[in-house]
Amino acid sequence: MRPFAGVFHASVRERLIFFMDGPIWIRFLNPTIITTAMLSRTILTTLLSGMLFFLVASCKSTTMNSPAESNLKETTDQDATQPAEAVDETETDAETTETQSPFAEELMTIPLDKSGQPRSLTMEETIKLVLQNNNTVRLQQLEIVKADTDLLKEEAKYTPKVDFKAQNYQKTDKTLPSTIFSGTKVSQNTYTAGIEKLFESGTFLRLEGSDTRFDSNAGEGATALSNSLLSRLAQPPVHTGAVSIQLQQELLKNSFGYSQRRLNEIARKQSLLKREQLEYQLTGLVVQTMINYWNLAIAEQEVTTSRLLLNNTTNIRNITAQKLNIGLAEGFELNQWNALVSSAEIQVEAAELNRNTMRRDLLRTMNLDPNLKLTGATDLIDELPADIDIKKDTEYALQHRPDLKAIDKQMEIARLSTELADNNLLPTMRIGGKYSSRDWGRHGTTAFNAVPDGSYPETGVEFYMQYPLWDEGAKVDARNARITLKQLTIQKAEITRQVKDEVVQGHDQIRVSFQALQKARNALRQTEAFYLGLVNGYQRGRFTAVAVKNALDSLVQARQALTRASIQYNISLVRYDMIRNRIFPKYNIDIDDVIYKMENRLEK
Repeated sequence: MRPFAGVFHASVRERLIFFMDGPIWIRFLNPTIITTAMLSRTILTTLLSGMLFFLVASCKSTTMNSPAESNLKETTDQDATQPAEAVDETETDAETTETQSPFAEELMTIPLDKSGQPRSLTMEETIKLVLQNNNTVRLQQLEIVKADTDLLKEEAKYTPKVDFKAQNYQKTDKTLPSTIFSGTKVSQNTYTAGIEKLFESGTFLRLEGSDTRFDSNAGEGATALSNSLLSRLAQPPVHTGAVSIQLQQELLKNSFGYSQRRLNEIARKQSLLKREQLEYQLTGLVVQTMINYWNLAIAEQEVTTSRLLLNNTTNIRNITAQKLNIGLAEGFELNQWNALVSSAEIQVEAAELNRNTMRRDLLRTMNLDPNLKLTGATDLIDELPADIDIKKDTEYALQHRPDLKAIDKQMEIARLSTELADNNLLPTMRIGGKYSSRDWGRHGTTAFNAVPDGSYPETGVEFYMQYPLWDEGAKVDARNARITLKQLTIQKAEITRQVKDEVVQGHDQIRVSFQALQKARNALRQTEAFYLGLVNGYQRGRFTAVAVKNALDSLVQARQALTRASIQYNISLVRYDMIRNRIFPKYNIDIDDVIYKMENRLEK
């Protein structure tokens, strides 16, 4: 927004231009003489009121330019464009704020080919798209930011606390023999300020300063004034200043922070447990997305083969019609092929529907435009990998599988919980002490003069012990903790056995899938040769239409079998990588960067 500007003619040769940018600048401009003048208080007030009204009415908050940088022009067009520029600046500020937000959207887009159409994705690109765009991943990235909540809450107990307290006490008694010495009116005001901290060792420390003002009318009554001895009891208000230090230490339960250290460690391991669980979840999501991407390729192949089936069926139907015209075929044969053409058209429509459904599901997983013409075509592996070794892969899986790491974390938490539950069975035993240095004075400023010297100390020692009788709750907690640890031990043995079996089974699946791929490739070659020869003979009248139809069905099935065999082989490879937890290293993905993406952004 430009500075507010206006022109007031002071005379024929002088004019006043004013604008606001922080302070108010007032100048008289003359073609030959430039002078500075003072406006009357009435005019200045009117101008200020007008400017304030203009600013409130505009409802726009902008950054003003300095007078040296302002470029004032007396044109109506510039004034008319001023609100639009303010709106543009506001929108720019909003976009900048959104961009700078740690939770700003950074979605990847699918790469395009030279014609501007979505090209086929490599497996690495597919994984990165999922990890960058998928809503489940983004939700879990935000969830992992909260993983340290329990730990921070535990550590918050050790935050130093500052307190201030003011107390006012007043008492009025009836005149009695006992009040001759104490007075019938007593007032006491106490002001206390302190700081305290609980340490992880179970040590409690408090430092406190206080000022107490005491006043009494003792020695001021009529009876006391008539007695020279009692009249000496009359004293002015007295201030008592004190500085105290208090120390407490737990000796048995939570001895020197025994329990608290385990609570903090449990909170840390629970945070790490969420990390392992998220990695396992992301691995499954990535593998499932890769399988869905390949299934899209199968669906596209089904569309292609169904269209080929339709073309071939239509071609044979036309040949049958030609043979009917020359008397080499019957009319019902043409009816049969017309029906087959209709069935083939239905298969094409069903295949296209299935492909579009799979495409939309995949685009939703990748959080991309649902109308994007994503293709499932990709480079498939058709050779045996050289890095497969059952023994090494089993050892690697046992060391790196996130589900095994997660159960290890759970067992560590269970051990700590068992130790914590056993410690809670102990009695509470606490020892503490307090030391105060005091002084007295007529005023609060003089009541602390002797405090640093410790001339008037006050000390106290405390020993406290508590043991609950028949505490079944603590016993049940200890029992359950040991049971949980035993259950996790059994689960770990079961998962370890399962991982070993999965590695062997995955290796066998790769071998069988590769053999099936080779046989499917050979079967397609043989079927194509058979079909071409049969069609050639059918055109010369040597074979029936039924034989051609059966050969065509065999050809379509052979094409589908090869596509499925190729996809299944690649699925077996990626599942084997999942079993041994090599998905992310294989495709150069730093999983920690993915998991802690939002947390790292917040730290920056």
